[in-house]
Amino acid sequence: MKKVEIYTLDYCPYCQKAKFFLDELGVQFSEISCDDNEEEMRLELTKKYNLNSLATFPQIIIDGKNIGGYSDLIEKYNSKEIVF
Repeated sequence: MKKVEIYTLDYCPYCQKAKFFLDELGVQFSEISCDDNEEEMRLELTKKYNLNSLATFPQIIIDGKNIGGYSDLIEKYNSKEIVF
């Protein structure tokens, strides 16, 4: 079973979509809310995963690898790059 983490914000519609998508697939995940320290977490995630631009939300991490956001998750799932 893959270890899935999602960094989220309450007001983010793509965060909700990503969680719904994973729930529909029956994928268990850990949610890390960034509501209390949004800007700090943007900077931390950008540095930690060596992103080319400031991190957006959600940030989805699978087995320690940054997948990106909701659109990236869908694209990689549809192309079979990610299999749950």
